[in-house]
Amino acid sequence: MNFHYPIFLDLTGKRCLVVGEGPEMASKIRGLIEAGAEVVYVNPRASDEIAALAKRGEMLWAAREFAPPDLDGCFLVIARLEDNSEIFRLAEERGVLCNAVDDPEHCRFIFGSVHRQGELTIAISTNGVAPALAVRLKERLQREIGPEYAVLLELLQQIRAEIRARIPDFARRRELWYRIIDSGALEKIRAGEIEEARRLIVGLIERPD
Repeated sequence: MNFHYPIFLDLTGKRCLVVGEGPEMASKIRGLIEAGAEVVYVNPRASDEIAALAKRGEMLWAAREFAPPDLDGCFLVIARLEDNSEIFRLAEERGVLCNAVDDPEHCRFIFGSVHRQGELTIAISTNGVAPALAVRLKERLQREIGPEYAVLLELLQQIRAEIRARIPDFARRRELWYRIIDSGALEKIRAGEIEEARRLIVGLIERPD
């Protein structure tokens, strides 16, 4: 196994196929939907949660066995079959990224253990060696990196365009970003002083040097 290249994907509008069944499939589908993917689930049966998602029109469920043309036009596929070798081979032929649940031999990518706070996403991988360690590390991050980071990113998103407009020079702009991050704004947010944090950030932008 060599899952050493970390990457975050924009799946907006991408056709993503999910095949097979198991306790993880509903969460995999929810994750794809939340990422903006066009999800197609192919399996004769569906859990109550998956069936409800299909009924609400959030995804398409084809209640039948997988067929090779299902991969046509897909960006990626997540499979959980008794034998994933054939769907992996077909995906490789078509240049479709494949993840076979609990079957790393038939994966082109794997999922990390993910912690999110708003626009902040942290993914941890142990290259399939010890997923339990990745989960424990995620739990530690959940305790240490709380909702204040989501609020900070909301504030920074609001002023990002202004910073670019005010300071065209990349080096000076980078220096300002680090000054903002190190300014104590996060501590003010953590203390519930969001407007104080906003004023601190705005002051730094108005006096960038």
